[in-house]
Parts: sequence; structure tokens; C-alpha cells
Amino acid sequence: MIELKKISLAILFFLWSGFFCLFMPATPKALAASAYPQTISSERFVELARQKVESQLREMGETRRHELLLIRAPQPMKLPPGPIICEVELPQAVKFSGNVPVHLRVFVNGKFYRRTVCYYEVAVYDKILVAEHDLMLEKPIQPTDVRLEERRVESGNGRYLTKMDDLAGRVPARIIRAGSAVESAMLQNPIVFDVGAPLTIVANYHGVEVKTDGLAMQRGRVGGEVRVRNVRSGKVLRGRVIDAKTVEIIS
Repeated sequence: MIELKKISLAILFFLWSGFFCLFMPATPKALAASAYPQTISSERFVELARQKVESQLREMGETRRHELLLIRAPQPMKLPPGPIICEVELPQAVKFSGNVPVHLRVFVNGKFYRRTVCYYEVAVYDKILVAEHDLMLEKPIQPTDVRLEERRVESGNGRYLTKMDDLAGRVPARIIRAGSAVESAMLQNPIVFDVGAPLTIVANYHGVEVKTDGLAMQRGRVGGEVRVRNVRSGKVLRGRVIDAKTVEIIS
């Protein structure tokens, strides 16, 4: 009888323990998992950001070889239940130096939920003219003075010269060191007349062209501005150099 009572108590204890375990309250971790059952991975954010930058480069007409270097990836994002929309935007134009931020805005059930940012660096490469040796100030550049070489560039088309025709009729505005990329800003038109050179001064007044003799007060380059003296009146004027013999007065 005593043994039967012990067995009955043991069974009751076992059943009570199981019942207690069955109704244990959910842990905070389990509750969080049920409230936020969806996740956007870091890799997915990175891919969406990459696609946006690539799309922007195509819209810019950028066809040169390039690399997208991931600088900082977003953390994974847990989301509540519901349809997800991720909007990707570039807050500024893509540049070829420094970091490019890509903003990702996440919506759940049609309502804004959270924003995150991915950072890329865009490396663009082009075959550009590079100085074979030091290119001296004012000295015309010959084909043997430069070579074509693929380099990483830091701006859009136009800054770096890519063919010999880009050098035609221009000279260095400063010494360009050997191995340096030749940029458009490093060049200028050659001097076509010196101080004291006789010139024809041209002025247009209400559609009427007037010409007179003048003297250069400065060295002149085609397209540049110089001071000239009107020989007849002695008045000093400012004009734009048209060619080696002509300056047009700036009204």
C-alpha cells in the first residue's frame, strides 16, 4: 500500500512537471522573432545599392572600365510581417573620388519603416596621355613626348586628354613632370604676339564695325584677353585676341 502511494505521487509529480513546461512563457527572443519574422540581409542591400550606381553610370553615358569598391555595407534589417518595398536613391551625382553614399528606404505595408546607407567608391579607368619626360613651359608637345596608358581617372570625360589631336596647337601652361597624366587645364594656346606688337583693333557699335591701329600692351594668346593702346587716341582698351594681328574690343 505504501509502495502504491509512492508510485502515485511520482506519477502526479511527473504530470505536473510536464504541464508546467508546456505552459512556460515565451522568451523575449522568441517574441521578437514572431514580431519581426522577415529580414533583409546585408548582401541584399549591397546588391540593390550596386545596381543603382551601375544604372546611374549608364545614364551618365559612362562606358569606360570601372570598378565598384564596397566601403561600408548596411547591417541586416529585421522587419514586421507584410509586403516589403525598398527604394534606392543617390543623394548626389556619382563622383570618381571619395565615397558615394546610396540611401535605401524600406517600407512595410506601404508605410515607411527604416532607412539605411551603403557606401561605395567608384574607380574609373581610361587610356590617357602621359608625359614621357618633363614637358617644358611654352614648348610645343610632339607625339614622342607622350604615351597612352590606362590610368584611374578622377572626373568625367574632358579633363584628361586621350589622343594627340587634343594637343594640337597648344603648349604647357606649366612644367608637366614625367609620368604625369596630361590634363586639359595644364595646356594653353601659344603666344601669337608680344608686347609692343602692331595690331588691328576692331570694335562693333550697333552693328557697325570700326577698325583702327593699336599696340599690344601684353603678350597675347588666341582667345585670351589683353590690354591694347589705340594709336590715334592713346586710350588703353581691353580686347579678345582673334589672331596674331587682330584684337576685338570687349564692350
